[in-house]
Amino acid sequence: MSVFRYEAIDQTGKIVMGAMDAPSEAAVSARLTQMGYRPQVVGSASGSSPSSKAARNTTTLVVTGSTKEKASAKELALFFRQLASMVRAGISQYQALDTLAPKTLNPDLARVAREMADAARSGKQISRIMANYPALFPEHVVGGVEGGELGGFVEIVLDEIALEYEQELAFYKGMWLPKTLLIQQLFAIALAQPLFPTLFPNGDFKGYVALVLLRNVPIALAVIFAVRYWLLWLKRPEQTPRRDAMLLRIPIFGDLSRQRALAAFVRMLRRLFNAGIGPIGAWEGAMRVAPNWVIREKLQEANTQIRQNVPLHDAFAATGLFANETEQLLATGMVSGQMVEMLDRVATYYQDNVDRVFKNAKFWMYRLSISLFIAMGGAVAIIMAKSYFGAIFSFAEGFTE
Repeated sequence: MSVFRYEAIDQTGKIVMGAMDAPSEAAVSARLTQMGYRPQVVGSASGSSPSSKAARNTTTLVVTGSTKEKASAKELALFFRQLASMVRAGISQYQALDTLAPKTLNPDLARVAREMADAARSGKQISRIMANYPALFPEHVVGGVEGGELGGFVEIVLDEIALEYEQELAFYKGMWLPKTLLIQQLFAIALAQPLFPTLFPNGDFKGYVALVLLRNVPIALAVIFAVRYWLLWLKRPEQTPRRDAMLLRIPIFGDLSRQRALAAFVRMLRRLFNAGIGPIGAWEGAMRVAPNWVIREKLQEANTQIRQNVPLHDAFAATGLFANETEQLLATGMVSGQMVEMLDRVATYYQDNVDRVFKNAKFWMYRLSISLFIAMGGAVAIIMAKSYFGAIFSFAEGFTE
């Protein structure tokens, strides 16, 4: 099997570009015709195939691209939403990116968009440019675009990427208030701890101010910056395995990460099957879209069985990730020849799980934030009470003596 790039026209007259795993150019043209497209250009893709890309995935993550470029979830959501809208409207990837690049406010994202436009103009895959910037585009985002290029549905993948970033924004919407309250409580502890020992019974206001400004406030700021640095450190591309493994161990939030990864994988697998990609190419194209690195590795391990022509439902079982009902549905699909329909049902099942766990995780995030705020408020009250009565008893002892 080799990878061939193609350009075709769908039934609405829109130009569709992508790549396909097939034995020959004639096979690509025949498959495109079966899908309802009119092939225009079919040629051999330079570089490696999805199989060779998948073979390079190992248990050690190696970041080879630039990690300096940064963009917020809001900027990325807007970028991918605009790109998806243009491509869906029939505008070529080159024209869409060339139009979008100068309008993108983030300078790093604008520069990379221009590189992607140049690649699209020369017939190269934009996912290859994206892979050079892991700080901007995580591996599962790049894998999603690669899958869209392979199956000829890039505009659908771009829409889903935009939706993923929009859901991330919705998930953390309103979290500024709990964060502000927690920081407020941290400084309240810094202000309250030396209050009574320095101001009662003999007022020493200068001593109190010195303790607050020279000791407690610097400690509070150090705690805030340490937590912030740790979170930024975890977001680095090279820390992806550590971060994702840690996330899976957190109750509720780990379940959300797991369900999202499985839903993304099955959804891409179904689309690639529907596009006429064989089991090996479909599995290799779908396994990289899982957002969680640990789950991607388990899907990669099962890929060896797919390459040995093991039935799809047995490969699902080998991962240890999916419910028994999933395996039974796929086994039925293999026997009845309705694999795409069964993958549809499996994708719906896991997407329903994502929606359910998403609401539950958001509820618990607020609940944990408020609980921590109350606990810190209680700590302030305990510190003030202890220091107050300690000062009273110290004064009483000194007075009796």
